[in-house]
Amino acid sequence: MEACDGHRRRDGAGEQRIISKRGSSDSSDPFDLPGPPPLNYTVRTKTRERYIIIFFVLIFVETCVLPLILFYSLRWGAHLSITKNLAIITSLIGTVSGLKLGQRQYNLWFRQGHESRRPIGAGRWGVDAFQVLISIALFAFFVPLIVGSSLSPANVSTVAMALPFFMLTFCIPLLITGIWDRHLRVPFRVSSLPKHQVLPPLTYTITEDVVAVDGGGGLMYRQAWRHRYEASRVLRRVCRVTAIAWGVSGCVVASGCIAAAWTAPTDTAYGLGYSMPWLWALLVSAWTIHYVHDALKCEKLEWEVGRAHKEMELHLKEKEDAEEYGEGGF
Repeated sequence: MEACDGHRRRDGAGEQRIISKRGSSDSSDPFDLPGPPPLNYTVRTKTRERYIIIFFVLIFVETCVLPLILFYSLRWGAHLSITKNLAIITSLIGTVSGLKLGQRQYNLWFRQGHESRRPIGAGRWGVDAFQVLISIALFAFFVPLIVGSSLSPANVSTVAMALPFFMLTFCIPLLITGIWDRHLRVPFRVSSLPKHQVLPPLTYTITEDVVAVDGGGGLMYRQAWRHRYEASRVLRRVCRVTAIAWGVSGCVVASGCIAAAWTAPTDTAYGLGYSMPWLWALLVSAWTIHYVHDALKCEKLEWEVGRAHKEMELHLKEKEDAEEYGEGGF
């Protein structure tokens, strides 16, 4: 029971009403359910597990194993110049990530059932926040990679900043939205959230978008995820804590790698730049899985004992884009 204490604190702005008992006469009350509002989704299927494993293995090979093996083998084994070395590496990086980005855009716009993958209320050509963010992150990754390798002679320090820049693209928004949970507003749509609405932590949006599009959950998952978040203060706290944890740790590691890129010896700087981000991601992912698993146990326990929850609303608009922008709503 003590492990759940951290989830019982007041979870910030946005609560609308306090539910202190079960058995309400309103049949739509989520607390009349025997447990939290169900998500009706699992990754524990052979197809999904195989897809996740294959994708992350390919990305790991492309952005960690391949750059490290080629750099040191061509430098120490073939004795190629740094310029030729980095030119070869740059020409081989980007295939998997580029194909995945294109496939994701195709799924959102053209693939059969595309309308069920887009965010709640999005128009015909709408995209989700993760698609925009991953595009910016890949741009931040390839700019130092291409610029550093195209110089004569090539600049290893610049190339070593590619993965740290990618990290910062995600970690800075995670940190900001985690600290100012449901206090920030932006003048544009963020996935299912209409413009000028308060923003939950970015972990909420990333989870919704990745599962809905890449995981095949679709609009049904987006709605279920929304209802679960609105009903459960435990889940809201999980989203905030994980956003801050990923944001703080990622900014620290990325900053350290960037500093090392310009102060450490060439071979060390390159190795740190392409290995430390992956080590960080693996360690924080392991912590996240353990933390979320424990938090979900506490969430279920709170429903079983009838403990008070505070419900908040995200104020999503099912047809906002159709009303304001017609068929071309973003």
